Amino acid sequence: MNRKWVVLLVVALFFAQCKRTSHSSGAKAVADQAAAVEKKVILTLGNVSLTNRDLKNFISLQYSDIMGKERNNKLLSRLFDLFCEQQVILFKANQEGVQVGDDEITSYLNEIQTRRHDQAIDEETARSVLKVQKYLLAGAYKDIDVSDAEVAQYYETHLGDFQKTEEIELFQIMVSDREKLLMIRSELLNKPSRFEEIARKESIAPEAASGGAMGFFEKGILPKEMEEVVFSLKVNEISPIVESPYGFHLFKVIRKRKSRMQLLAAVKDEIKSKLLSAKLNAAYGGFLNGLKTEISVKVHSSNLYFPYINSESGVNNNEENDLADSAPLPDG
Repeated sequence: MNRKWVVLLVVALFFAQCKRTSHSSGAKAVADQAAAVEKKVILTLGNVSLTNRDLKNFISLQYSDIMGKERNNKLLSRLFDLFCEQQVILFKANQEGVQVGDDEITSYLNEIQTRRHDQAIDEETARSVLKVQKYLLAGAYKDIDVSDAEVAQYYETHLGDFQKTEEIELFQIMVSDREKLLMIRSELLNKPSRFEEIARKESIAPEAASGGAMGFFEKGILPKEMEEVVFSLKVNEISPIVESPYGFHLFKVIRKRKSRMQLLAAVKDEIKSKLLSAKLNAAYGGFLNGLKTEISVKVHSSNLYFPYINSESGVNNNEENDLADSAPLPDG
């Protein structure tokens, strides 16, 4: 081989090896940096320190759908707030000796894995979640209930909330091709009874499997371009084609309800749930604030793996905050 080509080959091999070495070194540096960030302390409770890894475990267990999405710093900030709250409660639960049995852990993990088959569960994180729940039930939420008298009083003082305007029960077919929907509409004008059958076969809307049944709607709920069409329809009339950002739609109204006052019996459970939620939130906030006065709590937001965004005033100043004085946590 010509000496010139030998020299060129040696030089090429040298640079290729350098490139591989450089790439390997760069990847290792990135991995080392990521590992270092995970170990950074983001919350201190007394003599207990929590890291970014603990926060990620918390989010992965309770909000796994968020982990795979594009990072949203504002949402992550609110989850960090919630993480801090739960760690405060867990700290006190551990101090007071709250125990969670292995059978409770197994049951909880089975429930999680039934809903999310691909979810790898950290057992200690699951144990902590159950301790928080048990401590709240025994403390903040103990004896909280809503009486029938409270439900009746709420109903009587909020009668306007239970005055229903005209409602329609609506079905739809949605496709991505206007020409296809024109053919479907032409067929339905002759045989409107086939609406549900065709919806199951052709519609790409979420309710296609139920024949296009969307449920009941009052005015003010649907987008304006849809509302104007559907509230002008007679029962069983096939609508003109309506275009939206999601595709092309056909609607059919199968029933109409006139304006009416909902009876207490019909809305009792709804009212009770609303009042119970308000009581639980108030109890949680008061309970948490009491715990904060008993524990030395420090938030190290500058160590988070994302820029923390304050819930009230934008990006925070990256200083450590004493929760007893100026808590960045929402009350529930």
